[in-house]
Amino acid sequence: MRITYNNGKLNLSLTNEEVDHITDNKGRSIPMDISWLKVLHEDISKCVLAHWSAVEVWDALEAHQKTVNSISKKEK
Repeated sequence: MRITYNNGKLNLSLTNEEVDHITDNKGRSIPMDISWLKVLHEDISKCVLAHWSAVEVWDALEAHQKTVNSISKKEK
């Protein structure tokens, strides 16, 4: 199981074995080996970083544009 981030979307990839196990246990809580915690934590951390990096860039551009527009209005 891996979690990735691409173009503003989270993606979950599973092996055929994992899909079969989930299907066989549909509607039940599925135990996971604790060793997956590190991998999933790293995956989620990378996704969060990628998402917030993109969001912060757009927020910065938007703030810059507002500043430029404000200065332009004052100069007129």
